[in-house]
Amino acid sequence: MNTLEQVRDDSLDASPRGCEPHVGATARTIQVLICHGSPLVRAGLMAMLAPHADLRCSLGEDRPGGRGANATPDVVVADHSRGIEWVRFAGRPARLHAPPQVLVVTDSDRECDIRAALSAGVQGYLLIDDSPELLVTAIHSVRPGQRVLSAKVASKLAENVAAEALTRREQAVLGLVIEGLCNKSIANRLGITSGTVKSHLRSAFGKLGATSRTQAIAIAHRRGLLQQAAPPAAAHESLLAAQANSAWRVSGRGEAPGRVTQ
Repeated sequence: MNTLEQVRDDSLDASPRGCEPHVGATARTIQVLICHGSPLVRAGLMAMLAPHADLRCSLGEDRPGGRGANATPDVVVADHSRGIEWVRFAGRPARLHAPPQVLVVTDSDRECDIRAALSAGVQGYLLIDDSPELLVTAIHSVRPGQRVLSAKVASKLAENVAAEALTRREQAVLGLVIEGLCNKSIANRLGITSGTVKSHLRSAFGKLGATSRTQAIAIAHRRGLLQQAAPPAAAHESLLAAQANSAWRVSGRGEAPGRVTQ
């Protein structure tokens, strides 16, 4: 992937540098702090950026404010959790006079993770399989304040924005499906009727483009819509349970005991 989506903040266009091409000499060296949880990724990032004379890179293995961190970086390249921590740390009063721009490099393209990072104030979001050229371009772009998203991330957001959002009640019902509750138990938990539970499930299936419980749970989990409802292991167990329930019904023995029906 060699494309880049940039969202320009017009209030920053008055900067005399704007977003200059990174080829050749630049007005000043950009201080880059690499703060990633994976030693292999840290080493890879350092190796990719080392040939660029206008980027002065250093490693910061600690969390924001810890030992070894560059005191005044212009750009912090971090994993998802450390990127959000850097934004929050830099935003606290009396922490940093000139807060750095934060560029997240991660393997997560989940909608909830992207939105959480952008909402926190992360300026750029790239995926771990994006090209080295894209990383360098992104660093030069976020430095003056441009919002940067790799094409895959931008496409993911656009795709999910176009989809009809689940209501809170639909999310709650799907979350309880993940916990393995049957319709009657879900109804008792939420104080509604079993018929209403089925109605919410049908509506959720339609919005997700799902035709089965297994598919609905997989899509909702992939998009991160249910991350607060259950940990990944529980979601995986629910997928197995839903598949077993489908096999039970196909065998002609009806619904598996204690399983959810639409």
